[in-house]
Amino acid sequence: MKKRIVSLLLAVAMLVLLAVPAFAEGEHTYTYIALGDSITAGIGLPDAVYQKNGSFYDVSGNYHGYSGDCYVAKVADALGLDRDHAINYGMPALMSNNLLELVQTGATHSDNADYTLPGLREELQTADLITVQIGSNDVLMPLMGAVAAATGGKAFKLLLPMLEGNFREINADSLNTLREGLQALDLTAEERKATLRLLDSGIAELCSQSRTSTLANIEATVQELQALNPNAQIILLGYYNPVPLMPTLINPFVDHFRTLNRALQKLADRYGVTYVSTTCTAVANDAHPTACGHKYLARQILKALEK
Repeated sequence: MKKRIVSLLLAVAMLVLLAVPAFAEGEHTYTYIALGDSITAGIGLPDAVYQKNGSFYDVSGNYHGYSGDCYVAKVADALGLDRDHAINYGMPALMSNNLLELVQTGATHSDNADYTLPGLREELQTADLITVQIGSNDVLMPLMGAVAAATGGKAFKLLLPMLEGNFREINADSLNTLREGLQALDLTAEERKATLRLLDSGIAELCSQSRTSTLANIEATVQELQALNPNAQIILLGYYNPVPLMPTLINPFVDHFRTLNRALQKLADRYGVTYVSTTCTAVANDAHPTACGHKYLARQILKALEK
């Protein structure tokens, strides 16, 4: 009798031992992929990983080595994901047409962005969560080009330090650098007129011109993502005012991004994806979120996941 009981226990033990490896081998690990521009990348945070590469930026080390203070890290921590299962594909200067091209082909090459991700489409096919944050550069990049043109190219000397975060915090040193930079522009009377015209009505015109293409590119991106992975949860992050120091009454970005947010929410409803508001993001003077701003973005995403 005892032998029969022992034999039975051994048989059960063998079945358990055989079952465990089989279960572990077939187990699916939750994966999160964040798509976006420099906001997603965490540019402006002290430990974001990037370096200049000619006219472009190399952020390949940031895909898995991103700052622990960026919203991608905060979401990953809350979901218990390591850096192999929470990937940050945030790319500086990326516009909505660039992201669409990346999702469609795994690469994008333009005057403002040069990125290649040969395995992106395969990664997207197995992702459980995909967040999309894109579109701010659709107006900001043309605006920088317009400012440079209005000033005869002189503004590049001032725009580059701004892009690299030299004025992220306003203090005595940064104000002095900014004052010196403005004085060094030495604009002609015609260049001053062109710059004033741009500030008066040109920005609003650029905003209006960019909206249709931004929404069309995001819609096509959502369609492509759903075709690649019908089971993934897709979250579209909305927009915040990137220039909070400019008074609301004369700030064309407020109306522009408010209009985009309404349209993006309707687009999300139409395709059965999730829209997340980001209007209360704390923003530094370089237009990127502060550490507190990234915490807020992460909370917004996590709230959406709970619903």
